[in-house]
Order: sequence, then structure tokens, then C-alpha cells
Amino acid sequence: MNSGKRNERLMLTAIFLFWFSVYTYPSFLTTYVTNTLGAAKVMAGMIVGSYGLTQMLLRIPLGILSDVMKKRKLFVVIGFVLSIGSSAGLTAAAMLAGQENVPESLLFAVLIFRGMAGMTAATWVNFSVLYASGYRGEQVAAAMSRITVPQCGSQIVAMLLGAQLAGYVGEVWAFVLAAAAGIAGLIVVIRVKEQPPEGEPMTLKGFVEVAKNPRLISGTTLAILYQLVTWATVQGFVQNWAKDVVGMTTAQLGYLSVANLLPTTILSRFSGTVLEPKFGRRPVLAAGFAVMAVACFLYPTTSSMASLIAVQALLGSGVGLLMPLTMASAIETVPDAKRGAAMGIYQALYGIGMFLGPVIGGMVIEKFSGPAADPVPVQGYIANFYAAMGIALAGGVLAVVMKSGNKR
Repeated sequence: MNSGKRNERLMLTAIFLFWFSVYTYPSFLTTYVTNTLGAAKVMAGMIVGSYGLTQMLLRIPLGILSDVMKKRKLFVVIGFVLSIGSSAGLTAAAMLAGQENVPESLLFAVLIFRGMAGMTAATWVNFSVLYASGYRGEQVAAAMSRITVPQCGSQIVAMLLGAQLAGYVGEVWAFVLAAAAGIAGLIVVIRVKEQPPEGEPMTLKGFVEVAKNPRLISGTTLAILYQLVTWATVQGFVQNWAKDVVGMTTAQLGYLSVANLLPTTILSRFSGTVLEPKFGRRPVLAAGFAVMAVACFLYPTTSSMASLIAVQALLGSGVGLLMPLTMASAIETVPDAKRGAAMGIYQALYGIGMFLGPVIGGMVIEKFSGPAADPVPVQGYIANFYAAMGIALAGGVLAVVMKSGNKR
């Protein structure tokens, strides 16, 4: 095996472990903090959303700094270290939650450690640019499609295993599994060889030029919208709907995650390599948002695990169409030496959707819920799904009118 192929395999393995280390517990996190830790819906939304908040704050600085230093791998290593620390902290918090008197400050500790996981994910700026460094122009969309396979595939395996551990052994073991994946990933990524980007280091003028790139702006805007929908539903309060309305167990929540991520993984692989070349970028993006809108409309009709799994798969299909193409829009017309900044802007700003999605979702649920004595806020959940549908429809309209790549 030549060194180039060996290095790519190491990177793909590290990518798998990178996302595995932060996705062993999101499938049950919302119900865990509300049911086990006793958090209110807004606080639960803040804990879930802190993952996006830290990304929003850190990704642009990380992208600029990596361009200035002309280093990517260093930040990926730091990301793995943060993941290990986050998982260790959540493990300790889960052990304390098992005591009779849960400390009042425990929710704030979980908020901090979940935010650390977001800091790990913030270094995806550097990781994705490290992988894309060998690709130019139209090759970028195909490369972004390939990279989503280990990214989303790892999330499928992690969520399934994590949910099974949480349901049958205890949540603490899902956090332990996350820490183990972080350690393994750190060992692998240390062996990756990095080729520094060519060109002049990033300057303030260069950053402004990057930030004004029309395709970066359009790709980022569309990414914010699909993240808002995803984090208000799949990564947010679909879990509560599943347990409170459908009657699913914690272990079964992992199946929901698989149902969502499997079509995301498959369609991401073909979105930039097959569908865009055949139909054009705008139609594929519009179709992605339309599929997400239909899924959000159908969520309130689900009353069984089978029907909910089907809707989850539908929403995941929409994400699969959108993810690689919005990412490609962010960097395909940007020089390699400035891609860290471009990817930092893209990922930082779509962190707005990751943070506000569950927070807004929690506020909508509380606003439209029935009497306080009602233990299950069914009407609030339904209102949240319809609000997410409206956002998806707006995204579909913008996908048609904004400059995101080819005009077809």
C-alpha cells in the first residue's frame, strides 16, 4: 500500500472514531436530562444546544488560526483530548446521578461537559480541511460525499451501541464507550501525516475576501436552516415524543438514530457524486429541504415505533441530500491556504442552528403545551414539528434563489 492510500485510510479511521466519541449518547441525552436529572424543557434544550454553541464560538477562530499556522492536525489532536475529557466528565456526572441526593449543580456540570463535546466537534473544521486539502474545484463535492460515509456511519454505530448500553446496563457505560473511542482515535490520528497548505498565510484582508464569497454565504445559510430543523427534531425532542407518546424505551431510541442516519449516510455518498452531476445542485438542495418538510409534517401522525422509524428515515434522507453540497459550496472556490477560515465560517454559523434548534424547540413546546398538570405536552411537541416544517420550506425556497453552485 502506498503512503497516500495508507494516510487516507488512517484519516478515514480517525474520522470514524472522532464522531463515534461524541455520538454514543445523543440518542437518549434529551430524555436523560429531563427524566433522570429532572431538567426543565428549556434547560434540556440548553444542554443539548450547548454542543452547537461552543462550535459556533470556536470554529471561526480555529479555522483562521489553522490557516495562519498552516497546521490542521494539531487541532484535531486537541479535539480528541477534549472529547476524552468531556466523556470522562459525563461519566462522573452519571455516577453522581445514581445517588439518592443528586447535587443541584449537576445539571450545570452536564451543560459544561456537553459544551466540551461541542469544542471537540469544532475541530471538525480542521479535520475536514485536512482531508480536502488534496482536492480542487468540482472534485470537492465528491470528496465531501466520501467523507460523510465514516462521519455518519460512525454515528449510526455509536448511537445504536450507546442506546443499548444505556437501556440495558446504564447511561454511564455509554459515556465510558465515548471515552474509549476518543482514546483510540487519538492514537490513530497521531500517525496521520500532514502536508502543510501552500500559499500565503491568512491575513485580515484575506479573511474578509473569504467571508464575502457568495457560495460560502449561500451554503452556510442553507446549512443553518437544515441544522435548525434537525436539532429541533431528531437531535432534540423527537426522543421525548418517542418515549412520552409512542412509548419507546431508552434502548429502542438507538433504532431511531440508526433509521435517521443510515439514509443520511447513503444519500450523502451519492449526493455530490451522482445526483448533483445529473440534476444540478439547486434541484438536489431544494429536494432535500422538501423531504425534511414532509417528515416534520408527518411526525405528529406517528403512533408506533415502525411509523416513527419511517419518518426518521425520511428526514435523514433530506439531510443526506443537503450535507455534502452545502459543505462543498463553502470551500470549493476558496484557495487551499484559506479553506480553514472558510470552513470555520461555515461550521461556526451552522452552529447557530445546532444551538437555537433545541432551545427554540423547548420554548415552543412550553408555549403551546396544555395545562401544567398535563405530564405529556403533546400539543407542544406537535407545534414544534410544524415550526420545523416551516423552516424547512423556507430553506427550499432559498435553495432555488441563492447562488450555491451551478444554476441547474
